[in-house]
Amino acid sequence: MQTYDHTASGRRRLLAGLVAAFCLSLSPAADGRELKSHVTEMDQILRVHPEYPVPSEPNQIFYIERSSNSNTVVYTANLDAQGHLDPHEPVIAYWRWYNVDGHRKPLNFAERMLAYGIKSVKRDGPGGSYTFKLAALPERMIYVGLDSKGHPEAFGKVENRWARLVYIYLEVDDSGLLPDVTAMDFFGIDKATGKALREHVMTH
Repeated sequence: MQTYDHTASGRRRLLAGLVAAFCLSLSPAADGRELKSHVTEMDQILRVHPEYPVPSEPNQIFYIERSSNSNTVVYTANLDAQGHLDPHEPVIAYWRWYNVDGHRKPLNFAERMLAYGIKSVKRDGPGGSYTFKLAALPERMIYVGLDSKGHPEAFGKVENRWARLVYIYLEVDDSGLLPDVTAMDFFGIDKATGKALREHVMTH
């Protein structure tokens, strides 16, 4: 059974591994590699780990799961009193530590800057939507806006199709000195057809 080292040195080792994994495996722009991907259409969103808890937060737009454990990064829209996206911070990211007791935990500095943090936020025209990128995925543009019923959603391009993002899954190899992200999957809903989509991306 996998256990979590709660000591300060244990947290530092975990963070070092996480940062190394993201910096080395998910930043093709740094070394000129191109990520290879394959898109599959499905009848419903696949749960890679159906035993993991599924977060259901107010104004949730998507989340990130990993193969290593059930701890999950949740992304929520930050709305003002009028129900509009906050122009100063339209998206908030934080942990749900399901592998412990499910409590909410903020991202630390290194996680914000190098891995799960939100970067390059820009207003996308007069409609009140915004674009942003994840720190470890500078080549992937994500849009956040409100749907026809005023509910927040994140969406982006899957090949040539617009899709609402549901979650991202990271396959992590822990066999080496540091964990290594070997593949990732983007799961979403085609905005035109309503079909579930899976984009499988190989990082090596």
